[in-house]
Amino acid sequence: MSADLYDLLLVVIPQRWASCMWSALWQGSVALAVVWILCSVFPRIPAGVRCWLWRLGLAKPLLQLFAVPQIDLALLPRARTVLAHIVSDGFARDLPTRATLLIRLSRPVMALWIAGTAAGMVSILVGLGRSRSMVARCVPVRDRELNVVMAELCREMGICERPDVAVADWASVPMILRLSRGHVVVVPPDLLTPGRREDLRLALAHELAHVKRRDLTWNWLPAAAKVLFAVNPLTWAAGRELGIAQEMACDEMAVGATGAGLAPYGKLLLTMVRPCRTAGPTWTVASASAGASAKLMRRRLMGLRHVQDPPVARLAGSMVALLIVCALVMPFQIAEAPRAVTPQAVTLLAIGMTKTYVCKTVVRSDVRIVQLGEVEIRTSR
Repeated sequence: MSADLYDLLLVVIPQRWASCMWSALWQGSVALAVVWILCSVFPRIPAGVRCWLWRLGLAKPLLQLFAVPQIDLALLPRARTVLAHIVSDGFARDLPTRATLLIRLSRPVMALWIAGTAAGMVSILVGLGRSRSMVARCVPVRDRELNVVMAELCREMGICERPDVAVADWASVPMILRLSRGHVVVVPPDLLTPGRREDLRLALAHELAHVKRRDLTWNWLPAAAKVLFAVNPLTWAAGRELGIAQEMACDEMAVGATGAGLAPYGKLLLTMVRPCRTAGPTWTVASASAGASAKLMRRRLMGLRHVQDPPVARLAGSMVALLIVCALVMPFQIAEAPRAVTPQAVTLLAIGMTKTYVCKTVVRSDVRIVQLGEVEIRTSR
């Protein structure tokens, strides 16, 4: 292996990855924390707007990691550059500098990150395969009246391609699945009883709202963030909050499309509560289910209180939150103030060899730092 290729694979790439990953982690954490604070301060923000806030917050670390062109914020003190002549660098080779320590640590950490990313991608593929097996255990519903209801709802909500409807014994609540040929709405058997036709209509409207909003497509964003930043707990919390916001947004769309009152829809949510371990929600790239936990249903019921709030009250908080989050999502990096003197090349003579380095001296309050290539020398003033 040539020296240049060795330096590229084992020095340059790990060091560059460590720098981008650290920037993505702390800036992404700040963005997600700000989104959580804004959603808490402005509880009247529409659920659809909250979805976009969480999506923007999750997009922030991805933009930082993939080195999108960034804006330099000159917040660091200006570094002073001087010309230095060094006769021998033998004493400096053995000094454990911050740069060498970073390189040594970045290699194993990057290897673990690659392994974790591969495991996350395999998990996504397994989830896609599981959705296919779930559909295989469903029974298609052949009902003329149901087809009329589906056609009416699709026309009311502006959906061109009508999903299929299936029933499954394993389904405790309605859910939407996506296959290569389209979407499938899966409903539990108790919703198909003659006395629950109105509940079935409301449930179908909710699942069709997922199709209209393309939630399953947007779920690739939190899935990618969880795979790439699995060590950040805020990423997992944001993915869950995004899923809850999607359910609330679909609740609002279902109420508006069906013209039903809040009381009948709230009653439907209460009938879906299941005291079992399998009641947890699932929001993946292939399926979306609100789950049947009492805690989640309570949050959805509380969210319905703000559906009839004055639009002005909801719009004000939404605009403020969107402006703040959009400003945070802009890719930026903290840089030092513009230099008055440009770095100069100096000649290093050691053991009969001539090498060219960029020498930078930074003078602080009590320490003089000389940066020579990858060697950093600190001396007290």
